[in-house]
Amino acid sequence: MTLKHKNSLYLVLVLFCTVFAGFIFFNGKSKPAALPQLKERKGELANAPEWELTQQNVQKLMGELEKKPNDAKNLLRLAAEYMQEGRATGDFTYYNKSALDLIQTALKIDPKNFDALCYKAMVYLSQHRFAEGKALALEGAAINPYNSFIYGLLVDANVELGDYKEAVTMCDKMVSMRPDIRSYSRISYLRELHGDMPGALEAIQLGIKAGFPGMESTEWARMVYAHLLEDAGKLDEADAQYNIALSERKGYPFAYAGLGRVAAYRKDYPKAIEYYERARKTMADASFFEELIDLYKLNNEPEKAATCEKALLNGLLADNINAEKDKDSGHYSDRELATLYVKMGQMDNALIHAKKEYDRRPLNIDACQTLAWVYYKLGQFSLAAPLIDTAMKTNYQNPEFLYKSGLILSASGRKAEGDILVGKAWAMKPYMMAE
Repeated sequence: MTLKHKNSLYLVLVLFCTVFAGFIFFNGKSKPAALPQLKERKGELANAPEWELTQQNVQKLMGELEKKPNDAKNLLRLAAEYMQEGRATGDFTYYNKSALDLIQTALKIDPKNFDALCYKAMVYLSQHRFAEGKALALEGAAINPYNSFIYGLLVDANVELGDYKEAVTMCDKMVSMRPDIRSYSRISYLRELHGDMPGALEAIQLGIKAGFPGMESTEWARMVYAHLLEDAGKLDEADAQYNIALSERKGYPFAYAGLGRVAAYRKDYPKAIEYYERARKTMADASFFEELIDLYKLNNEPEKAATCEKALLNGLLADNINAEKDKDSGHYSDRELATLYVKMGQMDNALIHAKKEYDRRPLNIDACQTLAWVYYKLGQFSLAAPLIDTAMKTNYQNPEFLYKSGLILSASGRKAEGDILVGKAWAMKPYMMAE
């Protein structure tokens, strides 16, 4: 997951994942099932500063739960540990399913448990179950309207569903209660979505200062800051931030990916591949494979590009199939699949998944542009243009976003508007790797 897919990456900044095998209920009695083990970290992930403490905390909580398996507070404390572990390692498939088992067990013990409702909403949002996540967050807000974190979840849900005005309202409530890395990060993203690049940069810098150096959430905020610098044409400054992240959190895969992106912008494709391969070997994140597809093609290595395509396609399809069969164990990946199928030239499949994503959240600007881009590639310009009008409603100024929007408008007969957007995109980011 790179910052290329900002909505998903944004969520990842504030969402946690959990692990727990719940309880087997029968004949009115409960019998505790064996708690799943914390997975060992491998390679550079094991060098992260929090790993030793995570192991200690999990061991202690599992011991407590063996004595008192119906202790909802400890169930949710264990959930919080595993949530963050899923985020730190990228193993969302394992941790999300187990998280929901844990949360459901806590809710059976205490149906109105505020923390359990928050955690369940977080997992749903992580799985792209945005409407369900919002409903749960609203339920939590009704129980405790004075908690800043629940408003953060409502920011996320409203952004993903395309209700940007309501997202701003929720963000104002959140930051008024607790100005911290989580609220500053959301302020930054909302400002970015509304075209305020200086304001976005300012807010995310406050977020970094509010965090602890080397912790995953702090260095992820630094990734957001560096990516904003890239989009503002400040490539050297972005490069410096990625290196700072690696000095603070050794082996951080998203910092390697950032350095790979910088190398690609400078047309040093072998170096870019080296960085992305290092990121991929540390964490098998889908977006690392996506970037490697393009890089291997640019480096005249089509066989390796095809290998990455196959690996990514299989992973995304598995997530989507699981989500449709059993929502608790899957992740809706239709937007990512649509993007990949466009790269592969399989436009019929791209259209299927782009429509699914759009139907799930027709007001979201990224869902609108994804479907519009597929129509553009199919030559159906009259269908693409209205979607772009919706996508541009927030004044989002991301260079790649502007570039694609400009191409679509030009092709649909609005050449003057389109040319302005394309020219603006290149002026902002002259090293942009445009399709």
